[in-house]
Amino acid sequence: MEADVDVSGTLRHFTGEAFTSGFDKGGGGSVIRTTALGHGSGREMIDLSQHNPKTLDELVHGCHEAKTAATLLACGLAYYQLHGIDLVSYHGDSAGAPAILYRFAPTGAEEPQWHSQFLDIERLRDSPLGAMVRKQVLPVYWYDVVREARLTRSETLYMEGLLRRHPNGGISLKVHGPGGDSAVVGLGFAAKQARLSPSALYKLLCAAQIAHLRYCVLAESQSPRNFGLSPREVEVLEWIATGKSNGVIAEILGISPHTVDTIVRRIFSKLDVNDRTTAAIRGLGAGLLRRPKDAAP
Repeated sequence: MEADVDVSGTLRHFTGEAFTSGFDKGGGGSVIRTTALGHGSGREMIDLSQHNPKTLDELVHGCHEAKTAATLLACGLAYYQLHGIDLVSYHGDSAGAPAILYRFAPTGAEEPQWHSQFLDIERLRDSPLGAMVRKQVLPVYWYDVVREARLTRSETLYMEGLLRRHPNGGISLKVHGPGGDSAVVGLGFAAKQARLSPSALYKLLCAAQIAHLRYCVLAESQSPRNFGLSPREVEVLEWIATGKSNGVIAEILGISPHTVDTIVRRIFSKLDVNDRTTAAIRGLGAGLLRRPKDAAP
């Protein structure tokens, strides 16, 4: 079963059992084939073989040439994969901003795939990584956080869960944009290693910063597209993008769960999608979710 997804352009996701691991209870994950990221119906097809930067200079060129977020995503994931990264997460600093994770699965499929899934915003509140990377320039190693930082009980449980799911470890870092448009990026190692070389560490930091700045440019230049969604449907979609279930959305908006179910079905129909993650990604790409909802009280 396929579902086409716009992410400020054209990006194809394939729905399936993709990296659930307790991250997003609201719906199934999506899968991005590494051979072609694109959109049907005669629109642009994005072939990762054409977006395969091996060096930082090539990444700079690829990001500069990217005219859509889909092309930018293909460029960035290809670069990370070639440099020993098989997990990439991105979480904007804005209150309630959606957080998305990509994980590379080289085996167990006909073709290598990047699986995508929205992260649970509520669980991210227990993560100590965001606060730590905001206080320093260089990335922080996940295992260092566990060994050296003074963590609360909930933070310890969060880190133990992260490293249980990804025992090879990784790093988290902060990227900066105009007007305080910053984000936290997580990069998981494909093979276990204690430390990256200083050069490799700086290259990953630079790659994340370059891609983030280009994304800021693309987001500014994109004209929003509403897909015919009503204000109420946009509001529900915003809450979906923050990981809220239909029951919680009903409580927040003061309407019945049945009404929310009906609205969600209409959203899926108008966006031509089959799951919550894909709906949120398409909403982001259409410019509908640029101002994410604050967390519910």
